[in-house]
This record gives sequence, C-alpha cells and structure tokens, in this order.
Amino acid sequence: MKKNEQLTACTLDCFDACSLLVAVEKDGKISLRGNPDHPFTAGFCCAKQKRIGERLSSPDRITQPLVRSGANYWPVSWDEALKLICSRLDRLRKTPERILHVQGYGYRGLYSDISRWFFRTLGASGTSGSPCATTGNNAFRDDFGSVRHSRVTELYKARSIVNWGRDLTRAYLHLSAAVAKARKNGTHVLSITPTADTAREFSDETLFIRPGTDRFLAAALCRRLFAAGVSKDVQAATRDFFAFEARLAALDEAELLQACGVDRADLNRLVELYTNGPCATLVGLGLQRYVHGRENVRYINAAAMLSGNMGRSGGGTYYNLASGLFLRSWADDFSPAPPREMPLHRLGRCMQEEETPFEFVFVQGTNPVNQLPDGNAIADAFARTGFVVAVDAFFNDTTLRADVILPCALMLEREEIVDSGMHNCVNWAAKVCEPPEGVRNDWDIVQAIAERLEEPLVLPDKEEMLRYGLGPSVNGSLEELREKGFLPCEFQDVAYEGMQFDTDDGLYHAPEFLSDEERSSEYPLSLLSLVRKDSLHSQRLEEPHSGALRAWISSKSPALKNIDLNAPVQIVSPHGKLEVDLRLDDSVHPEALVVRRGGWMRFSRCVNPLVAPRATDGGGGIAYYSQLVRIENIR
Repeated sequence: MKKNEQLTACTLDCFDACSLLVAVEKDGKISLRGNPDHPFTAGFCCAKQKRIGERLSSPDRITQPLVRSGANYWPVSWDEALKLICSRLDRLRKTPERILHVQGYGYRGLYSDISRWFFRTLGASGTSGSPCATTGNNAFRDDFGSVRHSRVTELYKARSIVNWGRDLTRAYLHLSAAVAKARKNGTHVLSITPTADTAREFSDETLFIRPGTDRFLAAALCRRLFAAGVSKDVQAATRDFFAFEARLAALDEAELLQACGVDRADLNRLVELYTNGPCATLVGLGLQRYVHGRENVRYINAAAMLSGNMGRSGGGTYYNLASGLFLRSWADDFSPAPPREMPLHRLGRCMQEEETPFEFVFVQGTNPVNQLPDGNAIADAFARTGFVVAVDAFFNDTTLRADVILPCALMLEREEIVDSGMHNCVNWAAKVCEPPEGVRNDWDIVQAIAERLEEPLVLPDKEEMLRYGLGPSVNGSLEELREKGFLPCEFQDVAYEGMQFDTDDGLYHAPEFLSDEERSSEYPLSLLSLVRKDSLHSQRLEEPHSGALRAWISSKSPALKNIDLNAPVQIVSPHGKLEVDLRLDDSVHPEALVVRRGGWMRFSRCVNPLVAPRATDGGGGIAYYSQLVRIENIR
C-alpha cells in the first residue's frame, strides 16, 4: 500500500466485491486500484469502479434536500424536509400498511438494510421478488438445498469448462481472469450463448443457441448421459432417479434440438466434454431472466449431476454464493414481516389495483421506474400516491416522480461491510472521503426520520448489528476486519464434495417439468437488454444519453425482411414503441435483438416500458428476456 492510499471495498451490486486501495489527491481527484493482498481481488478491478470518481464529483449531483412544487424542485433544509416526511408518517402510524417501502441494491452491505428494519418496524408494506439472481438461486435450492459453488481456483483443475451464458467480456472480471488462466493451462472452454461476443476471447468454441431455450439443450444432453450410463454413486445421490430417467426417455431428441436451434454435432460435442471430465459449468444470470428461467438453470444443473461432475474437484456448477457468508438478513431477524408485499415484476399495476391505496412511498437504493418492467405504470402509480420520497444522488426516472428527494452519500463516502457472490471473504468498506456538504449517508437519514416521529423509534446499535451480521462463519472479529480490510469465511474448496447436498434428505432433486417455449410470427425477436462494460445498470451520468438507443441484430435475421436500414427504425412490442439506432452484428442470434441496459426513460433510451410485467417460474424473478418484439420502419 502506498503512503496516500486507504484500504476500502466496492459496494456496487457486483458479485466480485473487490477489496480496493484508494488515494484522494489534494485536488479531490480519486485514483483506485484492486488490493494486491486480497486473495480474490488480486490487485485489479474493473472500469465501473474506476469511474466512481466521476459520479462523486459530478456537477449534476444532488447535494441538498429538494421538494417538488408543481413541475419544479426547490431546495430546502434537512429540518424542513424531515418535518414534511415525519408529518406524513405520523398521520399513517395507525394505518402503516398504506406506507410502501421499495428498496434495492444500488449499494450493498449490512448498513444498507437499516431502512428495511425501520419500515418493517413501523408495520409498512414492502415488496417481493427480485430483478436479479433470485430465480437461479431458487433453482439451486430446489436441486441442492442451497446456493454454493466451489472455490474459483478449482477451475484450474478442470479439463473443460462449459460457459453457459456468462458474459465474461463485460462482467465477472475475476471469474474471466480465472477462465483465461485455466485456458492458458490447457483447459478447453466452450461457450453457449445467443450473443457470441460475450465470451469470444475466453472461448475455444462457441455454440449458438436460440434465446431462452437452454433447458431443451440441457434436457437433450441429460438424455444422452442416461443412455451412456450414469454411475451408481450418482444414482444413489439422486432422489427418484429412475422416474427422472423415464421422463427424459419419453422426450424426442430431434424435437429438443429443434426447439433450441442446435444441431446433433454440437450435442455430441457437449456429451464429449461432460463425460470426459472434470467439467466445470458456469451458469449465467441471463438465462434465468425468462418465464422458464428456473427450468433453464435446473436442467443445466441436472447435466452437471448426471455426468458425475457435481461435488468433484475441477467440476461443479458456478452461479452465486447466496447461502450467506454472513447474516445479511439481520433486518428480517429483528423486525416483523410486512403486512402486504407488492411483487416487483408488476409493481405499478399492483399498486393501482390495491383496494387500500398507498399514501406514502419511500424509495431507496433503486430506480424502479427505470429498471422494472412496465415503467410507465409505476410512474403513474407514484403520481397517484399521496407522497413519494426518493433517496438518491441524481435526477433520474424515479427521483423525477418524487415529492421529496433526499441526497445520499455514495460509495467511498460511507462505511460498510460487504460479502461476495464469488469468493469467501467479507470486506470492510471504509469511508475514505467526505460527502459534499448537505449530503448524508443512508443510516443517518433513517435515524433522523426515526428520531423526529411523534412516537420515536430507536434504531439498533450500529456496532451490535455489525457483530451480529458477521455471524459464526467469519474467521475473525470486527476489530480484525477493520484492521485487515477483509476476513475469510468458512468455505469448502469443493462445493457439495462427495455429492453431500443440503436438501432435507441429503439427495439431489431433479426437475419435474419441461415447459414449451413461446414464439410469435408477429413478434419474432427476443429483446435482450444486456450488461454494459463501463457502467452498472442505470447508474450513469446524463452526458452519455445522447441520440437514439443503439440496438444490434444479425444480418441473417428474417426480421430484417422489408426493413429499410437507411430509414429510421423502431422496436415494437404489444406494450409500446421505441426508436433505435439499428446496427448489424452477426454475433447476435438471428432471433434476438440486443440493447445495452442502463439508458434512461427520460431520454427515450430505456426498453423496459416495452416489457410485459411477467414473473419467472421461480422466486418472483422478472422475465425481461421473454419479451418478444419486432422491428419496423418509422413512417
């Protein structure tokens, strides 16, 4: 560590959870690098983290409370803003179900859950479901009883890696580095994707698949594995093994391959890789963002299991470490469940349909009008609500619907404890710079509201919550964590070693259904809103939002028939239209249309208003990628 550097950690919503070294110069300029002493971060970090300084010092940043008056916002003191908020809350203390709390993971950590504790303690309503990894997490719990994967360095022992949908080019920087190192050492990598540019530089082979149909290819692979003979050990570790074999035997291989658009030669290649292991499988988050996303993940897990690669060094499936390195749910443990919950996938419509209307909405750590489907319905529901408070640092599609905006501290301006979806360390995110004058961190905002109520609420002790949240699996004390910057948690190098699973009966549970895929001649394209390399979701500054949203389509796509590429083009769904700057790219499947997420509705660069409010088949996930669209010229 250099003399002017401080040890902290990233709190963005990212699996890598990097440990960082940050230097703040006299002129306020911030330089940032990965901590070389951290066993996973290993001295490097991504561009998304390195651009945090732009957000901290942006002239567009909100640095004092704002109150709406007509179409405009006017600055007020914190005292005035809090008085206005608390008067509304006091009025609703006898009917707290009319209060709605909407919280996301715009920043992560133990402290971030204080608003969840506060509103649950008040008796307010909340939300259910998740726009992120929930569907896949529940698929893993169905299959194995928990969500775990082996240490990433186990990839170096794999003979082959099947990357089933991970974008190693734009995300998962340290996983990408591990795959690159394994490949350099001789591990063969095959990527299965509807967008070949997501992992081209990390792959020896690429298998093009029709969007959302991964379960059909995985089911065909499982049929072949049954036919080749499954080991006695796998049979003994699988519940209802022979019933699962019979279900798959009744399926037709040609129909399965036709459904996913893959030929028999590619299936033969997959069989070869899985049966000549150890073969590790990377499970992408995108393939769980379909109506049948849970089935997609479960059939991929089934292939890893039947091939004898689960619980094996160099094998296994890699998705998420959601079983909890520490007790992130402390707010749930110390407060009651909300009286009613609005499913996030159709938040706006549910708010409008409720017989008991909401009179107060508090939004924190998320931009729901932009990030959720059917954003116009959410905006309309917020407009009908008596009072909306948004905690944020910028004017965006959600804050512009708020009655009060409270400016919050950002990453590097507050302390936190964060864990990871990829490694077994808990990181201490120290505060390394002061927020602008007039800006407060989320804990202090909630505390100020709680203290000003007619019947005040006393927040839990911060230190006590940190110690409770660390839990028994962390190897070390809170003091040691602050001193060192990270602490390891109890962790198996090989997840489910020896096929010892965390289900109630200790067995692997195979999927029971294989659902048909929806297609449409009127709307022939799957709309895929994929990650960016330079920014996270909608956490972007205004400057990049210029011109029409760029979209990519294959030159081989039948959807281009009768399209004049020299004339303006728009995406059309049953829910709306959006002009795009259409580009040809043959790395995109002919039945897909790709955009990069994060554009704002106010600049006509967000596709989520075109997306139906549909849930996935598990855990209230959002079926973003099941939205079918067409393109047409604007006349």
